[in-house]
Amino acid sequence: MSVNIKVLKALHGDCLIITFGPKQDKFILIDGGIGKECYRSIKEFIKSLKEMNATLRLLILTHIDSDHIDGILRLFSESDFDTKIIDRMWFNFGEFLDKELKVSRESQKSGILLPDETTLISWKQGNNLEEILKKARIQYEKAVKNYDEFYIDGSYIRVLSPSLEILKAFNKQWMVENEQEVRISTKTDYSFSIEELNDMEFIENISLANRSSIAFIFEYENRKALFLGDASAVEIEKSLSKLGYSEDNQLEIDICKISHHASKHNTSNNLIRMMKCKNYIISTNLTASGRPTKECLSRIICNSKQAVNFYCNYEIDFNTIFTKEEFGKYEMKFITIDKSGINLEDLPR
Repeated sequence: MSVNIKVLKALHGDCLIITFGPKQDKFILIDGGIGKECYRSIKEFIKSLKEMNATLRLLILTHIDSDHIDGILRLFSESDFDTKIIDRMWFNFGEFLDKELKVSRESQKSGILLPDETTLISWKQGNNLEEILKKARIQYEKAVKNYDEFYIDGSYIRVLSPSLEILKAFNKQWMVENEQEVRISTKTDYSFSIEELNDMEFIENISLANRSSIAFIFEYENRKALFLGDASAVEIEKSLSKLGYSEDNQLEIDICKISHHASKHNTSNNLIRMMKCKNYIISTNLTASGRPTKECLSRIICNSKQAVNFYCNYEIDFNTIFTKEEFGKYEMKFITIDKSGINLEDLPR
């Protein structure tokens, strides 16, 4: 077992653990999710590290949205939490990033009311976590941006997002959010066919906070996984293109964590065509905002050259989303991930 990925039950958020190494004793934690069950799982994971006398080789906070940062903020707020268990951290936020980018924020912490309470909470949480990190004297990487490369215990990480330009825009605008995605429709798209949804114009309508999301390729012993956070499809396409990938020269990966909980605004036909991938992770429960969207999954199904497998961290009845005829025609499978996670070497290619 070379690489294992656990996808914690984080409601509509993300929290993933990568385990790798000859002795399976190297760990990377991606985001902290949201909800009591997720936080209990994080606490159990940290406890297991202590029992193994191991450390967290890397903690990645992809961006500051509440459904990604909540569990980490709670963990760091625990009076008995020993920050020495974390070796490295990625966190593109705050005054440290301001100095690195040589930018100043146009708004102050208390200056602007956002149109969405969740977004407001995210900004507050980002500030709170920044203060905790300062007090604990935890060092985190300078601006983590596309094309950066990292080598950790035999693994190789190539960052695809965000770009330096997006990071600068994100920090300059501070608490200003002009995007309309916060006003999400509660309607689902299940009544449309796979073909109809695949043929719809792709509209990327996502927040600047999501555009700032860290996305990367993780590689270890010839196994590759793509983790997209809530990143922009257009930005990922640009990065892959610059690295030489295209529809004719696809990025070959074992598995991909779908961006933004399978929102229709973060997965394009062009992006899927640039990848050779049979296995995809859906990190979300069935939400009131219609995620996972059938449009996102349809684009993956139609633009892959082989039947695909979707690995879900919640049990979702996809028979209510896809018809019997669609299952028969496209042969996609939906698999619920158990607590043992996903072993990449066991995945079909």
